[in-house]
Amino acid sequence: MKYIFLSLVLGLISSAVAQPTASFAISDNVICEGDCIDIENNSSNDVVSSSWSFPSGTPSFYSGMNPGQVCFAAAGTYTLLLTVTDANGATSSASQQITVGSVPTISIGLLDTIGGVPIDDTLISMYGGMWPSGQPTSGAVIVAYGYAAGDSLVWETPNGGNDVWCFGDVVGICDTVIVTPFFDSYYILNNISPEGCIASDTVFINVRFRDSVLISVPDAFSPNGDGVNDVLRVVTNVDKDMNYANGYDGDGGAIASMNFQIFNRYGQLVFRSTDPSEGWDGTFKGKALNVGNFPYKLDYRLINGLTGSINGNVMLYK
Repeated sequence: MKYIFLSLVLGLISSAVAQPTASFAISDNVICEGDCIDIENNSSNDVVSSSWSFPSGTPSFYSGMNPGQVCFAAAGTYTLLLTVTDANGATSSASQQITVGSVPTISIGLLDTIGGVPIDDTLISMYGGMWPSGQPTSGAVIVAYGYAAGDSLVWETPNGGNDVWCFGDVVGICDTVIVTPFFDSYYILNNISPEGCIASDTVFINVRFRDSVLISVPDAFSPNGDGVNDVLRVVTNVDKDMNYANGYDGDGGAIASMNFQIFNRYGQLVFRSTDPSEGWDGTFKGKALNVGNFPYKLDYRLINGLTGSINGNVMLYK
């Protein structure tokens, strides 16, 4: 009878001891080829040994509490397995899936025109005309190759996308663009897979800057308050909002810095500005000046680093 009682007690003690519970956390469950994840063992209840399996991973097997980083070189969906054992030999297992995405491909090149033939390089005018529809009449054509269905194409441009017009031939994919940059510029295309994997390519557009930029100071103005030619400004054919259709009436967008000085006939400085958008209203110390001829000097530096000077005379009319 006592043996039966002892067996019953031991059975109750054994059942009262908690079984091991396998558990682990991973830093990410969607990664790209060549990426690694961190794994943390969160198992409980007196675990004395842990055995890991990482199909197609490096390492593929591990014995110990924490395996550290595990890396995956090949795309696919894999099941990570942890088996833990306690001092009594009881075991528990836990698993998680990880998706390893393929790194996409992308390449971009230049065409001589929309739907035209590939060219090695291109030289474009700094500003192109615009059709009434808003499409550019000239510029560089960049086309993308090598993307797959489901990929997303994202362009990185030096002007926040304001100089890029899309002519994509696939719905939702902007794979052909016309660009009209201010100056020599790099354009980058990122191809993003559904898993978030990224491939990139870059193309360089050379711009005919020196011959494209025209800078001048009008030879006369009439600050009489009639709203016409009331203010004398430095003018350029390239404006900062890139609306090149306004021809020679631009607002100085191509000028990086300047020193514009105007003098009276005695050589006294009556106006000075370093801001291309600021003009002279024909006053000096708050008083309107009389009709006359005023010499000026303009020193400027363009946004591509070129510098120049203009000297001349402006006639003030009433």
